[in-house]
Parts: sequence; C-alpha cells; structure tokens
Amino acid sequence: MPKPPTDSPLSPCVLVVKTPVASRKDVADRLAGTGRRLAAEVEDAAREQELTLAAVREALDRLGVAPVMVPVDALDARARRTIAGARFVITVGGDGTLLAASHWVTRAALLGVNSAPRSSVGYLSVARRTSVARILARITRGTLLPQAVARLEIELAGQLLPPALNDVLIAHAQPAATSRYRLRLGRRAEEHRSSGLWIATAAGSTAGIRSAGGQAMPLVSRRLQFRAREPYRVRGRSAVLESGFVEDGEEVVVESEMEAGWLFPDGARMAASFPFGARAIFRVAERPLLLFADSARWAQTEGRG
Repeated sequence: MPKPPTDSPLSPCVLVVKTPVASRKDVADRLAGTGRRLAAEVEDAAREQELTLAAVREALDRLGVAPVMVPVDALDARARRTIAGARFVITVGGDGTLLAASHWVTRAALLGVNSAPRSSVGYLSVARRTSVARILARITRGTLLPQAVARLEIELAGQLLPPALNDVLIAHAQPAATSRYRLRLGRRAEEHRSSGLWIATAAGSTAGIRSAGGQAMPLVSRRLQFRAREPYRVRGRSAVLESGFVEDGEEVVVESEMEAGWLFPDGARMAASFPFGARAIFRVAERPLLLFADSARWAQTEGRG
C-alpha cells in the first residue's frame, strides 16, 4: 500500500457501512416466506452493497488511506467519538446511512456512496460504485470540494440533541392519533391539531416536507421550513403558522400537548420522547455539515413546490 500523504484530505478516514437487510438477524427466515420478487430484490441489494464496499476500500487503498470501518447499526459512544475526530467520513449505503452518520460529524467532510442505486434513492449520496474512485481522486487533488450545508439544531427540555441534516417530524406515537401542539414563531403563536409537523432544512426540503406540499429550497440556504401535515381547521378561526420559514437567527418553539408525543430527527433512529408540556426549540445550527453534493441535481429541484 502506498504511503499516505501527511496532508491528505482523506485521512483520518471513517467508513460507515450499511448492514444489508438480507444480512440482518431473522430476516432470512422471513424472506423465505415472501414472494420471489421481494427476496430477489433484497439479495440483489446485498450483493451490490458488497461490491460497492469492495470498490471503496480498493480506491482508498490505492490512495494510501486505511479507514476505520463502523457498521451503521453499531454507532455506540466509541464509534461516535471516532467519527467526531475524523477528517473524512464515507458512508456506503443509502441516505439513511448518511443521515445516521451525519449526526456525529463535527469537522469532517462527508461523502455518501449509494451502494444500490436501483433500489435506493440516495439523494444525498453523490457517488456510486462506478464513480467513487474518480471522485476520491478529485477530492485528493483538491478539484472537488464539499459544500457547507445547514443543519437543524434541536433543543429539547434545555438539552441539545445531535443536529439533524434533513428534518424533524413532530407527531403522536400512534400514527392514527391527532398530533396536538402549540407553535410559536416570533410574536405569533397557534395551537394546532394535525397528523404531525415537519421542520426541515434546505437539504431536507425535497423529502417529507415536500411531499406534504412544501417547497424545495437551494441547498446553500440557511433557513428552515415548517409545515403541518393534514391540519384540522376550526371553522371561523384562521391560521397563519401552518407553514412558513424560519430565518437564520430566528427560532421556532413547539410545546407538546400530547401524552405520547415524539420527535423524529432524520427518521426513527434517534427518536426522542416529547410528552405533554415538553418544549422544543428549533434553529439553524451554528456549525454546518461539509457535504459532497450533486449541485446539478439540486439545481433541477430548487424552487419547485
């Protein structure tokens, strides 16, 4: 293996790797009872994951980089410290793997490699098995640089949660139950009944909040967007805070009126209880994430709602 350059932007490197569905405990037995199509898709994704991981490791080896490998299902305290101390983090999987790793990235640049493009959206993952060697070489030469992407800071009961890259969903633990909360932005406050509240960054503006009727924002935007899902409107009472934007430096405050409310930052991995009377504050995080993103792809979605 060649000796790594002392000033390599790729080292120290952490490789966060998805555990394929087909490799998880008890899944094999369940797959045997499903249709052939589903089993074939899952097995194909596992093979693609294996091949992609091998391509990433081979490309790093050529560049003299020996990464620390961490399974995304084992992000314990030690793994989190390793990620926080890295200069470069690569995720091999889909956007879920990238989002899970991003919570613990502090100073590192983050590159997502979509290991199974045929079955995974990989919107935030700019690299593929066929392109990862070329992309890593460009990063090493300094001809490909990451973008500073805003993250969402969450303060719950006076404690800061890890920053979210995409969004937070505030909702009742039971999907069929009404989500009740009080939202305040500046001097305005409203009580809402809905199926949940999205609060998203620019990076997350093309995800769940857009499906709920929100707007795609430029990736470089440093403001948040919020939107109630399926709000219940009381006749004769107007609402102005069902959707809107939170500028950099502003805060949106949400108080739970649910016995079994929850916060879901970037999906369900990092869910936090949000019971009656709990108060959460959302703002643009001071430290952005340095993310390698497909600028051309984002340019096609900006401003569409």
